[in-house]
Amino acid sequence: MRYVRRLTEAEEITIIEMRKFHPKPRVRERAQMVELSNKGKSINEIVKIVEKNRDTISNWLSQYEKYGIAGLFDDKRSGRNPKVKDPIKNKIIEIAESDKTCSSQYIIEIVENEFNVKLHPNTVKYHLKKRKIRLQKNKKEPKAQKGCRKI
Repeated sequence: MRYVRRLTEAEEITIIEMRKFHPKPRVRERAQMVELSNKGKSINEIVKIVEKNRDTISNWLSQYEKYGIAGLFDDKRSGRNPKVKDPIKNKIIEIAESDKTCSSQYIIEIVENEFNVKLHPNTVKYHLKKRKIRLQKNKKEPKAQKGCRKI
């Protein structure tokens, strides 16, 4: 039978808090595995409770034994590099904050001229929404007129 080493009171509290409140479900589940093992449950009993493969549970318990709390987290995974780099994001935000009545198309034109990149309006809207910035719609401005209208 394999169990994690006996947890200290502080470790036990941390594991319980992680199981209940961590934002990532995978980490919550791993904390649950450690908690159950600490309570004397065998790996076979844990398998029935969390419905994961025996090897998976054994590996995560080993990770915990070796690295402690940090062993319950995923390693950084590779992914696509962001298309919009920080200077472009900053320029989008700067333009939007300087004049909230401008359109995403106006922002695109400035960024495309300055950085020589193509942007989709949804990209601009995405980055503004992430920063909780909303552009005001100016309904009185004729459609033919481009750019921002100062108030």
